[in-house]
Amino acid sequence: MVGVTLPRLLALDLDGTLLGPGDHIAAEDHQAIGRALRAGINVTIATGRITTGALPTARALGLRCPLVVADGAVLADAVDGRPLSQHLLGEGVVAGLTHAMGDHAVQPFWFLHDEIHGEHGPDAVAGYVRTWSPRLSLHPALKHSAAWERRHEVAIAIGVGLREGVERTAQWLHELHGDSVNTAAFPLDREQRWALMVRDRASDKAQGLARLCVREGLDASQVAVVGDWINDVPMFKWAGRSFAMGHSPDEVAKHATERLTKTARGVGGGVAEAIGRLLG
Repeated sequence: MVGVTLPRLLALDLDGTLLGPGDHIAAEDHQAIGRALRAGINVTIATGRITTGALPTARALGLRCPLVVADGAVLADAVDGRPLSQHLLGEGVVAGLTHAMGDHAVQPFWFLHDEIHGEHGPDAVAGYVRTWSPRLSLHPALKHSAAWERRHEVAIAIGVGLREGVERTAQWLHELHGDSVNTAAFPLDREQRWALMVRDRASDKAQGLARLCVREGLDASQVAVVGDWINDVPMFKWAGRSFAMGHSPDEVAKHATERLTKTARGVGGGVAEAIGRLLG
């Protein structure tokens, strides 16, 4: 490794990057992460999943560096999962958004740092939401549930419904709270369902990693990141070195400093490829 400048921190996306089907970590990737740790590189996770959805992977890898979860809204301890810092949606935003989703036949879900609360609806939607965490509780109505008392703890709000309802909810949100939130609407499946994702404006993976770097005494030039999707673009632009997975869409990959050949599909190996390049 003579002449190679190693990053001080390596941040890995989970779904589509490190994790394949069934949350499987390829042996090649697992071993490479061990090599990175032995070389003195701190390794963390930067994911849209909440803490309880990311902890099993962090523990399997033996990570100790705080985790960037909920798309940067939360920094969590990698061992016990306690939140170290949080940038949450305002209580009034959450309450109003939940009512607006109900008015437009959009099924609401609240992502807290440790669990998800939502309302009953199609089983397929609940299955999709569980990819963020297995700790999902469904209620007939959030406003009449015990979860309502935790509306000030929401890191991400997601709504699922037909496109028209999602777009009307997004328009309502833009008109009342456009300056304080980030929103994204996207198609979810072949049944014409759409999803609306809402976060505090100070929450994305780049801002979460920046807060972690303040804690660790690092700057962006000392960080390398690996990801594959649209929510990874902020950290691609921010980090000193960034790797887009081989299956990343071109509009995502163009923001990374390097594109990998491997993917998380099948046998994996993309993370190992990135670490191989870092170690020279």
